[in-house]
Amino acid sequence: MSDLVKRPTTTRASDADRDRVLQLLSDATSVGRLSVEEHHELMTLALEAKTIGELEVITTDLSPHVDPAPLVHVVAHPASRRGLLAIFGSRTRKGGWQVPTEFHATAIFGAIELDFRDAQFDAPEVLCVANSVFGVVEITVPDWVNVIDDGAAIFGAREDAGPSSGAPTVTLRLKGITAFGAVEVKRRAPKLQRGTRAELADPVGD
Repeated sequence: MSDLVKRPTTTRASDADRDRVLQLLSDATSVGRLSVEEHHELMTLALEAKTIGELEVITTDLSPHVDPAPLVHVVAHPASRRGLLAIFGSRTRKGGWQVPTEFHATAIFGAIELDFRDAQFDAPEVLCVANSVFGVVEITVPDWVNVIDDGAAIFGAREDAGPSSGAPTVTLRLKGITAFGAVEVKRRAPKLQRGTRAELADPVGD
């Protein structure tokens, strides 16, 4: 959290600042430093925090003991880091959307659907921090996407779709925590595009 304390406590917190605190809380819970109830309470405070000072208060007793997970992102492309947040609601990403090198998907009493079948990836390996608290994150991938789930589940479930049957060209690495919720990965073939069966529509000539 050194990047937080370098700035005045009255500085307005950015989404990236809040994301780093959420990851720190997830790491602390996964190793038993926080209970599920404490994690839920502190996560809510982090999401509502307006300044760097408010985030520092949340992590005061965690920063000396827990190292946040390394960020996997391309420094030359700071815009390639985004996130989705669903609180008592739902969010969806599907179709030909652009997948950043790092993004967060946090569902709190809500649902997030991520469909990667027609997506374009910014890098051969991308990181998704999937957090689910009394919610669900549903992930759909094609065979050419390899999925590695390094997340933790506490009174929740993280379901893997299994290995790819083909030769994957992209790796989707999952992290985060599931508490009284679920992170589900399904493997499905991409939808057929119009014109892909044109050869079946034309009769064979004499």
